[in-house]
Amino acid sequence: MFLINVANPWALLVSLFVIICLIYIGKEAKNAHVPLMGLIVFLILLVMHGIQFLTLSVQYQEMAGDLGRCLLVDFVMIFLTYISYLWIDDIESKAKNKKSISNSLDWFWKNV
Repeated sequence: MFLINVANPWALLVSLFVIICLIYIGKEAKNAHVPLMGLIVFLILLVMHGIQFLTLSVQYQEMAGDLGRCLLVDFVMIFLTYISYLWIDDIESKAKNKKSISNSLDWFWKNV
């Protein structure tokens, strides 16, 4: 069974580095579409890992722990990239004087 193991420490460090770079580039360019790419990639990985976990056959039962850790990492990375997407969207909307997607986290943005 093919598995993209994002719970591997080296893969986790590389993906975290790439996500931080995307957030930094999006913040400097004031473009919310840049961190959105990371969000989409991790959503695709989440769906892929979820399908693999649900259709796991008996001969691959030892991979259940790895898939569970991959799902956990996917959820955490989706949370981080979504929060960063909202943050950069707020920066972009203030720079271009347009309406933001959501102002429900205004208390958070003022502290950042």
